[in-house]
Amino acid sequence: MKFQVKKTIKIGFWQILDWVYPPSCAVCGMPGYSLCGNCQAEIKFITGKICQNCGKSVDPKKNFCNDCRKGINNFDGVRSLAYYGGVVRDCIHALKYENNRTLGKYFAGLLHPIMKREPWPFDVVVPVPLSYERMKERGYNQAASIARPLALFLDLPYQTYCLEQVRDTRSQVGLSAEERRENVIDAFKAVPELIRNRNILLVDDVMTTGATLNACSVELKKAGAEKVYCATIARFSG
Repeated sequence: MKFQVKKTIKIGFWQILDWVYPPSCAVCGMPGYSLCGNCQAEIKFITGKICQNCGKSVDPKKNFCNDCRKGINNFDGVRSLAYYGGVVRDCIHALKYENNRTLGKYFAGLLHPIMKREPWPFDVVVPVPLSYERMKERGYNQAASIARPLALFLDLPYQTYCLEQVRDTRSQVGLSAEERRENVIDAFKAVPELIRNRNILLVDDVMTTGATLNACSVELKKAGAEKVYCATIARFSG
């Protein structure tokens, strides 16, 4: 009952906010839309056969990509909405650098049916955290802007304190896959009391090589999480 009341209040707040401050398209600026119909039409949604673990496109005859067959990923599944680039890239920049929360709700709404289709058990929704330094500089976490409404759509608890980034890292932009993995080693810490024996839905904006999702998954499982599934707006096609 308490959760449903909180959900109703938050959804009502979003509706009032959209009425008082009507959104405009994050890409072209058309008033009245978080993302207008023309820009939505340019999103390259992920379709076709995908790896059942990491969500990467694979040959129609295969169920898993080479990396997942080798067992190098620590998460138990990833699903992404679209490929990174074009309209999606512009939207993620608006989320990341302009704190465009209406886009977080918009993309959470698109991720919701994808998550519902999967036979994955979720107990709690968790955003990939920012370091203290990055959070202080930016003032918000773009992953949380997606994770919070997604938790409401899924009727699940939202937990932001069970996982923290304890070490500031270099920007992942421009780093090789190996450099990305090394960059986030021991960068995260999970709280056992909050996630022990629970199945986690970990949410981020973009998956590039999976280094960050892997590093978070390692720490969550080390702290006692049963399974760690992941959801992102976008992923790189490679």
